[in-house]
Amino acid sequence: MKKLIVNADDLGLSPGVNRAILRGAAQGGITAASLMVSMPFAEDAAAQIKATCPDLSVALHFCLTSGQAILPQRMIPALVDARGYFKLGFLGLWRGLTSHKTRAEILAQVTAEFDAQLHHMERLAEKFSLRFDHLDSHQHIHVLPGLLELFEREAEQRRLILRIPREPFGDCRRVMRRFASWFPGGLARKAILNHHLRRSRRDHSAFHTEQQVGYFGILDTGQVGQAAFREIVRVIRDDQSGYEIFELNIHPACCEGKYKIESKDGEGSFSKGDASFQRSPWRKREWELVNSPEFTKLLAENGIALVSFTACKMPA
Repeated sequence: MKKLIVNADDLGLSPGVNRAILRGAAQGGITAASLMVSMPFAEDAAAQIKATCPDLSVALHFCLTSGQAILPQRMIPALVDARGYFKLGFLGLWRGLTSHKTRAEILAQVTAEFDAQLHHMERLAEKFSLRFDHLDSHQHIHVLPGLLELFEREAEQRRLILRIPREPFGDCRRVMRRFASWFPGGLARKAILNHHLRRSRRDHSAFHTEQQVGYFGILDTGQVGQAAFREIVRVIRDDQSGYEIFELNIHPACCEGKYKIESKDGEGSFSKGDASFQRSPWRKREWELVNSPEFTKLLAENGIALVSFTACKMPA
């Protein structure tokens, strides 16, 4: 039987995101979540996990491209503006890490902020008895040059599972049915990430586990509705590459009344892209998907079991 982890990113981003993820986890459609510890609602999310779904698999969702840093601006001036908010997007960070002029400076500052977010995650995990068992990052920036090695080292030292987002295109049927829905930015990001993964020779997406783990979440990012999910399930069902477990990465949110930005600092907490994404009705549609009868029915019909990261065996 194939197994599927449904991991919800951006926990801690806003009250609406927290509600969606934790309700989905309590109802069983979401089996893991990634916590943005530098966001204003991270501690609220951690407290709610302890109260409502204490066995939820939780990751550090390392962030460098949206929101406010944990470290002060004087310690990481290449990464944040005068208010302490991250000023580089995915492409800006990638350019900085691939430039001989800025690589060493940016890498050193990223390492310092990563240590700060990791220690904050460990503090929250201890305070609220969280099942902290995996690592990933906002926009998959941990795969960029120099950062993958940093994450691998910390994952090995702390015995954490590390997401390596090598997503298959699938056969021509998936491409023909889904290509028009894939964002150009998602395709560009996938190309950049795949390039660096090839150079690092990472073949599967759960580093330091005994089984290979497939991944879905870049091509349909932010738009995993019924049509996308049907194609993903079909690719999982027909997969012949030897993967035992797959991770589906979603970004659910819900709110009562008018859909709006929910933040202690308004839109100031977000990059322009994340502010737009926060308002997208697709975030609610993703939440509705994992809580729908069709979701569990489709998995059952195709012999796919929902699991968490605890299904991944770590080497002795």
